[in-house]
Amino acid sequence: MKSKTLIFGLALLSVLAGPASPAQKPASLAGTWSGTATLEGVESPNVLTLVLELKEGKLAGTMSDEYRTIDQFAIGDISFENGVLSFTTPVRGPGGAEVTMKLKMTVTGDEMKGPIEIPDMGMSGVWAAQRK
Repeated sequence: MKSKTLIFGLALLSVLAGPASPAQKPASLAGTWSGTATLEGVESPNVLTLVLELKEGKLAGTMSDEYRTIDQFAIGDISFENGVLSFTTPVRGPGGAEVTMKLKMTVTGDEMKGPIEIPDMGMSGVWAAQRK
């Protein structure tokens, strides 16, 4: 009988305590994130800056880079599920044509890291950023 009571008590405790690490909410991502991006086949890294805010309960933001191929462009297709922030941003490609960059960032505290790709240019790489 004591073992059943102990098992029940432990089960109840785990339910009341919830998950070991609380899930982040979109509002917790608000702020400025900056870090270095590298693309395969491109010699020089590029510093990307993402500014996120909560508008009407949803994430919104802009993205820029040090070379102004991304110049405070509004991000789109934003989702945040299970600690992964996914979004797109326009990028100026060769000749000034606008192409889309896709990012899928795993967020851990004040850091995010993940793959980036520019399908129209056949390019991919990674971006690692920290909250400023």
